[in-house]
Parts: sequence; structure tokens; C-alpha cells
Amino acid sequence: MQWQGKERRKFVRVKLPCEIVIRIPQKRIFSTYVGNISVGGVKIALPEKLRISSMVSLDIYAIKKEPVICKGKIVWVKKKKASYGKNFDTGIKFYQLKEKDRQIIKNFVVSVASK
Repeated sequence: MQWQGKERRKFVRVKLPCEIVIRIPQKRIFSTYVGNISVGGVKIALPEKLRISSMVSLDIYAIKKEPVICKGKIVWVKKKKASYGKNFDTGIKFYQLKEKDRQIIKNFVVSVASK
């Protein structure tokens, strides 16, 4: 079934099969893979539903030698029909992303999208 809603994305997204570590203050640490990434945020799949508007810490690997580290805010969660354990697609908006890291992500997204 195709998406019939209004497209609200502000940034181009690309698939990025790299590891991301999500830290929830005083709760848990998740390690998963990025579904897609843009200059504004990431989409990931998680085994549990996180609360909308909660803040998390992110370590994103494979864009540069050291991980891109920033804060993120959960902006949407959608339960999906999956049987492999990561049942919640989760959208995270970047916060406190250093300008040099934002530029690295932007350059990466533009280079992948232009291929």
C-alpha cells in the first residue's frame, strides 16, 4: 500500500546501512542500524516504543572515522508488522549537532543522493 499522506520532509534522505547507538537517560542503550538519514535526523527500527518528545543521545558510525555524536528528540513512532524483533520505526530529529558534523552529514547525503 502506497503512502497517501502529505509529504512534509524538509531534507533529502538516503539509506545508510551503518550502526547507531541510542542512549536513553537512566534507561537503556540500543544498538541498531540507520534506516535513512538526512541533515535533520534519522529513521531507525527499535524493539520497543519510545515516548514521543523524549530526548536521547546518538552515536552514528560510518560517516567519518569517529562517530558523529549528538542529541536527538523522538518525533514519531510507528508500529510495523515485523517478525525480527525491531517492531517500531522511529524518527529522531537531531539536536545539539555540531556545525562541522552537520556539514559532514549534508555532504554525505548529497553525494549518495546524486549517484
